[in-house]
Amino acid sequence: MLENGNPGILTHALKCEVSIFDMIKKIISILERHEDEPLEFDKRYSKKSEERIKRINKSYSSEEVLKEWLTENKKVIEEQKNKKNRASLMAYFDEIFTTDKIIRELKEEKEKGVKIIGTVCNMVPEELIYAAGGIPIRLCSGHHSSVKPGEEFYPRDSCPLIKSFIGSTVAGNPLFEMCDVIIVPTTCDGKKKIGELLNDYKPVWTMELPHNKESIFSKKYWLSQNRILKKRLENLTKKKINRRKLQNAIKLLQMRQDVAKRLLNIQKSDMPVISGIDYYITIQSAFFDTAERWTRKTKELCEELESNLKSEKYIKSNTASRFLFTGAPAIMPNLKIPLLIESLDANITVDETCSGSQYFYDPVVVEEWTVSQMMKAISERYLMPSVCPCFVKSEDRIDKLLDMIKEYKIDGVIYHTLRLCVLFDIESKKIKDIMEEKNIPFIYLNTDYSKEDQEQLRTRIEAFNEIVSSRKQDG
Repeated sequence: MLENGNPGILTHALKCEVSIFDMIKKIISILERHEDEPLEFDKRYSKKSEERIKRINKSYSSEEVLKEWLTENKKVIEEQKNKKNRASLMAYFDEIFTTDKIIRELKEEKEKGVKIIGTVCNMVPEELIYAAGGIPIRLCSGHHSSVKPGEEFYPRDSCPLIKSFIGSTVAGNPLFEMCDVIIVPTTCDGKKKIGELLNDYKPVWTMELPHNKESIFSKKYWLSQNRILKKRLENLTKKKINRRKLQNAIKLLQMRQDVAKRLLNIQKSDMPVISGIDYYITIQSAFFDTAERWTRKTKELCEELESNLKSEKYIKSNTASRFLFTGAPAIMPNLKIPLLIESLDANITVDETCSGSQYFYDPVVVEEWTVSQMMKAISERYLMPSVCPCFVKSEDRIDKLLDMIKEYKIDGVIYHTLRLCVLFDIESKKIKDIMEEKNIPFIYLNTDYSKEDQEQLRTRIEAFNEIVSSRKQDG
């Protein structure tokens, strides 16, 4: 164009290119703002709900609710203390569930202005909470006594875990009461409605989960949910999540996951140097303990267990059945089925549940330490490795189960479902078919938080263990 002596045409073309580029940027910006629009609850119709919560809260003593929770935990732990050759360092993890130590520490932090963030699922990215200067605590509840107040607020014919969580919240369990906000991912129908109801009592943030984690749209949408959470945490704590803080938080939890993996590797040994119950106590203490201290204490526990593996007091034995426990989560103190299993000559070698090993699945993998790339890595970590049945496809969950069966030398699979938990119930049929096809012993157990079916469950588990033991002896 310049050769033709008409520089104006080039100038006009360049201007057009700039304007088109600016227009595309504006469109992307508008789309991103739309993507990052948070879900807010309308409180126009909250009066009756608020009155009901206040009435329930007044009729329960927070001290008694806490005392009952600690008492239920003590019953589980006292049974473990009587076991021969129990690791001495389990005393630290016992203390978390049997004393008010964590509550006292959280109160001290709260008095300093630190925000306590309650979470109700594995899907909540704790890296963002730590980077914002907050303290995350996991509120999934296995407290049987909290089911009753939960039923006064939530339908009786619904998931016992959700009822126990709601009951602990509205009845005033101090751990739940101290939370400045509760974050609830929409992993099931029950959790989808928690926010609308509980928001009348305590602020609830919902993270909307895509149903198909493999599509490009789903990944972008979940990233937008993480960006929303980042902004909300910054507004709540009045602290900016910058590159350094986010990097430190990621590295902190990477170290925690490394130690958890070390504990899981110990479970591969032929010698059960830690029971399945103690394994659960250790893992679930991380729900309340600080990441730094839990990492340090679990590292010390692993060192003791690894030393015990070399000790003569542990006799190598292949006679005890090695079970993989999967399905719906078993939460302290509701370890009814794990306790029944280990009352026999059997061992929960490993679990594949969101209250156990899934809590420490693949760490965040960062390619570039920029805020945008770290956010993308965090988002992917909490979506892609997840094998929750809330997703429309379950092949990766089945792949993982089969890999664990081989890796941990599993003799049989125990599939646990909670009554009225439709997602795990539906998925159990397909997993049962796969196990039968692979000639792997499988049992399906459906229960709730009550003790009424304990003897019936014991009979079924005992019969299953006899079948597995017989197969194991036959080689």
